[in-house]
Amino acid sequence: MIKSKENKRIENKASQTALMAAIHRFLASRDKRIEDGGSDNLADLFLPPKARFFLSKPFFRNVITKKLHKKVPGTYEYLTARTRFFDEVFVRAAKKKCPQIIFLGAGYDTRAIRFQHLTKDSVIYELDVPTTQSEKKKYFKRNKIQLPENIVFVPINFNTDDLELTLLSNAYDPNRKSLYIWEGVTMYINQESVKATLSFIKNNSGIGSTIAFDYFYDSVINGTSNSFGAKELSDSASKLGEKFNFGIEEGGIREFLKENDFLLLRHYTPREFEEKYLRMNDGSILGNMYGFAGHVIAELKD
Repeated sequence: MIKSKENKRIENKASQTALMAAIHRFLASRDKRIEDGGSDNLADLFLPPKARFFLSKPFFRNVITKKLHKKVPGTYEYLTARTRFFDEVFVRAAKKKCPQIIFLGAGYDTRAIRFQHLTKDSVIYELDVPTTQSEKKKYFKRNKIQLPENIVFVPINFNTDDLELTLLSNAYDPNRKSLYIWEGVTMYINQESVKATLSFIKNNSGIGSTIAFDYFYDSVINGTSNSFGAKELSDSASKLGEKFNFGIEEGGIREFLKENDFLLLRHYTPREFEEKYLRMNDGSILGNMYGFAGHVIAELKD
């Protein structure tokens, strides 16, 4: 991997954006307006005790949700839709008995536990920086969560460590069909690391392997975007010490994948994503998510 000087903070402390994502997933899990009530019923495991207490009360949940929306509009909707999208991708692969499912930057993801009844035929690899991964395992232990035997935790720094060496040393089989889930990661690493990751997948995955990921338009990265929530999110991420580094030109995803030897299977623009994943019980849309985030499912070219 290519070394980067950006985002050094997460090498020394668990990711704050991963924690914020968990908080939003917890809020969604208690939102009765949403069709399935939000899907991550384990997100509260990662909340600090004080936050867990206050967020357990409907009044405070409502107040905090409004404050978060005012600070960075579109985040709640984006993370709610994103969680449902990747849940769908994961469940589909598990039901098809995909041999290997790899989380590139797992954060405080809980799918390997929530859907363990579907993954008996799969090995789940969770890759993340040691600080965040260690903190996550502590939360599991503290809450007496019994982890499935098919989870393999793999510590890695995506900007500096060799992905091939790291995965292969953890019994990853490069000849087996795999699903890669790259959720909330690409925007934080540099372009060289993004392309190196795709190159690894291309050269070390079995026939029919796929990848699902989200990305931001490059206009957000260079500060020229006027899209909903762009300025507020960029400012917030910088303050947390997790600056954005990589984006793809709006409308350029098919060409980007082609250049990296992947075939586009499905792509959602922000508006398409809202229509698909933000439906409420009454059929209306929950709200506007970021206007600069794309979501992709792609397959290796033959």
